[in-house]
Amino acid sequence: MRQLCIISIIVIIIVSLFVNSSYAFFMPQVDNLDNLQLVAATQVFDVNGQLISKLFEENRVVVSINNMSPYIQQAIIANEDSRFYNHFGIDPIGIIRAMWVNLRSGSLVEGGSTLTQQLAKNMFLTQERTFTRKAKEFFWAIIIERKFSKQEILQAYLNQVYFGEGAYGVEASSQVYFGKHASELTLAESALLAGLPRGPNIYSPYVDMNAAMERRTTVLAGMIKEGYITQKQFELAKKEPIVLVGKKKRVIQASYFIDYIANQLVGRYGANRVYKGGLKVYTTMDSKVQQGAEAVLGQYQGAVLALDPQTGYIKAMVGGRNYEESQLNRTVVEVRQPGSAFKPFVYATALGQGLTANSIILDQPINIAGYAPQNYDKKFRGPVTLKKAIRLSVNVAAVKLGQQVGIDNVLSLAKSMGITTLVPQDDNLATALGGLTQGVNLFDMATAYTAFANGGIVSQPIAILKVVDENNQVLEEAQLKQQSVLSREVAYIITNMMQGVIESGTGTPANIGRIAAGKTGTTDGYETAWFMGYTPELLVGIYVGNDNRTPVGISGAEVAGLWGKMMSNVLTGVSPSDFFVPPNIITSVPICADSGKLATQGCPEIEYSAFIKGTEPTVADNRMRSKDPTNEKAEQPGRKEKKSPWWKLPLPRLPSF
Repeated sequence: MRQLCIISIIVIIIVSLFVNSSYAFFMPQVDNLDNLQLVAATQVFDVNGQLISKLFEENRVVVSINNMSPYIQQAIIANEDSRFYNHFGIDPIGIIRAMWVNLRSGSLVEGGSTLTQQLAKNMFLTQERTFTRKAKEFFWAIIIERKFSKQEILQAYLNQVYFGEGAYGVEASSQVYFGKHASELTLAESALLAGLPRGPNIYSPYVDMNAAMERRTTVLAGMIKEGYITQKQFELAKKEPIVLVGKKKRVIQASYFIDYIANQLVGRYGANRVYKGGLKVYTTMDSKVQQGAEAVLGQYQGAVLALDPQTGYIKAMVGGRNYEESQLNRTVVEVRQPGSAFKPFVYATALGQGLTANSIILDQPINIAGYAPQNYDKKFRGPVTLKKAIRLSVNVAAVKLGQQVGIDNVLSLAKSMGITTLVPQDDNLATALGGLTQGVNLFDMATAYTAFANGGIVSQPIAILKVVDENNQVLEEAQLKQQSVLSREVAYIITNMMQGVIESGTGTPANIGRIAAGKTGTTDGYETAWFMGYTPELLVGIYVGNDNRTPVGISGAEVAGLWGKMMSNVLTGVSPSDFFVPPNIITSVPICADSGKLATQGCPEIEYSAFIKGTEPTVADNRMRSKDPTNEKAEQPGRKEKKSPWWKLPLPRLPSF
């Protein structure tokens, strides 16, 4: 095995020198690595081409190695390249050791790259994991070693490497973490900094103090092993508290959105290229919508996500009420019970099985194997149409409908629409009311609702439209990710039913005087309140809920009001439009809401529903309107009261929730 490793390494070196011999002509002609250009911030643009952020403009102050604490030099060498002073840029012994450790562990535990290789990779190459890139890395490392002294290489590395929190090099990072110069670093501080390059977003004490301290101990142990410090120094440094200077305020528009795309970019291109590679990132964010979304939550904790339902473009993302207070992006991380905001999946399943908006469900007390759901107002309405049931968010009707269509079918549909947090244990009737085992996140809910707003086609959210490198070469361009999960007809009818929620149901505070549809959701004990709503142009989901799950004190109806205020602001100047009506849909059919039949003068409550042609009712509700003597007015002599025709009679006032 050892001989095979040695042969493999020799072959790699020979091949690298052969394949890359022509690259010698392109070696930068400088006498000192410090003169190489290291800084190039990544620029982020909104959907209109407006610059909204630079991804951590490189905070670097280049200093000589004489102005760096000896401890930081020793700590880096001991933990990143213990044979630094004995190899020629590539360390065959280190590679053999890494290969042997990896083979024995069955996973990638050690990498085997020298400091010189890391410097070459970060300064001249990409983060791609290919044989060609590795061969180039070997070549550059050998050239660098031949051209520069060990101290020059170490100095360049320590000025170049990324230490997290936007700080490049030991001087800037010393200031960011400890408020002092690199020459003043203690052993404990040096060990902490030396542990950051392998995971600056993991081991930063600003992110996770425990992880930072554990990593510091590992670095100190490495320094003992290499003979740089004594056991006594180790014990003293291990006990030294981490005293940070404190983070400076990071005021960036759309902070949660910027973090969201930064994580995607780092995953594709590596942190070094993202934070210092001079990329240009064109995003889907609309600054006007983002500003409107950032004003929604006020003092409430929660999240807001706005999508273009036709494309999935993320127009706005707000992961909490205050980024400085908490960087947790609640649009994707927080999993909450959705309450009645989950009911549309039940109704869409029913429509897909052939039921119609005027199908009747009997709202009356039930007990199914000990499960006895209650309506939020503790009242029962008797026979109601599906449209009325979702309009007033009738719990009993949703449970009975879920039982009728099969909760397993509801779960299957919800999964196909983008809900990723469902588990087998959710196959129970409580799911019809949004009582899930784990819950859902806002990101998934908004994704799923795009199918209702977009003719049955789910639009997967997209945040990045295009990435261009420092040479204006396009690295990636977004492609729409869409899938048909509902028929156009079902999507339109469920949308039509949810228009009723806003027009005269539980979501009336969301009525902004233009075509819109949506659904409220309020969980038990007012732990979380939701409103998922959309116009033809824009879909916005909002949840409000305390992180500690204490009652938030507002209902879905009140969140609908927050939604309405936001939409009124962001849609100013946008001409109203209507939802696309499939050609085989008939709309505005007057239905008697307690019989499902065609409404006539005797109907006590009329609603206007949409149907696939041929499924609309043909039987009229011919009952006579009953007289209510308490509402009759005394007729004055010589004067007759003019009565309004039945179709102009006002609808009864309905409760909001």
